[in-house]
This record gives sequence, structure tokens and C-alpha cells, in this order.
Amino acid sequence: MTLQIKRFIFFVLFLMGMFVQGNLAQNLQGKASYYHKNLSGRKTYSGERYNSYLFTAAHRKYPMGTWLEVTNTKSGIKSYVRVNDRGPYQRRLLIDVSFSAAKELGIVGAGIAPVHIRPLEDADLRDTLLSFLLQRDSLILREHPYTVYVKKAKKKKKSKRKKKKK
Repeated sequence: MTLQIKRFIFFVLFLMGMFVQGNLAQNLQGKASYYHKNLSGRKTYSGERYNSYLFTAAHRKYPMGTWLEVTNTKSGIKSYVRVNDRGPYQRRLLIDVSFSAAKELGIVGAGIAPVHIRPLEDADLRDTLLSFLLQRDSLILREHPYTVYVKKAKKKKKSKRKKKKK
């Protein structure tokens, strides 16, 4: 490739990177829903298992492991969640939070609530907040390793018909 083509490709990739970072750094407003407890134990996009007691979330664009401050705009209650899944797949929803985060935000009764999302930057996550969030998650995991709620399968009844002899 010529030098001009390489420079053009580098310039385009550089601009795309700046555009994506600029969009992700913005505060977002929309509607949030939550994952139910019955989904515990299923694999998420990141590969870890969903635990309804952990404070996690699903978002379409934020990178895995990003910490978000989710605020219920009606009540003003805040919760801190970590992105570990992709979704929600309904276009009207902005984020899916875990059951524990939904309880903290007051979403469980209504099912959907208006929220304000702010990604936490490195300056926000220094020392105390990050150590608190990691300690909270490790304590929850010790107390509640992912709990799987499985519906019991019905056993098939064996037929008692006798075969007819010819």
C-alpha cells in the first residue's frame, strides 16, 4: 500500500475512535428494566453466569466491565452497576439491570422506570468507591454463589399397554 492510503486509513480509524469514545462518555436518559431471578445461572455475553444478587447490567454499547451510575429520575435513588451483558433487545429500553439493582432503584414493582445513566471514569473510581464496589460484590458472591432456579421436568409415564401377539 502506498503511504497516502495508510495515512488515510489511520486518520479514519482515529476519528472513529474519537467518535465512539465521545458518544460513550455522554450521560444517557431512557427507560430501564430488569432481569428476573429465574434467569440466574445463565451465561451472559461476557461469559460469566448471571447472579441476581450482584449489581450488574446489560447495555448495547458500553464496553464490558464499565461501571455505571444509574439514577431513577422519579425518586432520585442511585445504584452502581457493572456492564457484563449485551441488551436489552427491545428498542424502547436503554438498560437492563440485575434484580438486586432493580430492588435498590425501585423498579421491581413497576417493571420499567425512567433512568439517567452516567459512566464512571477513572477519576470517579479511585480508591474508596472502587474498593467499596469490589468488596460489595465479593461479599455477595460469598453469601450467594450464583443461585439457579430450575423448573422440575415432568417425568414421562410409561405406557402399560401390552403388545398383541399375532
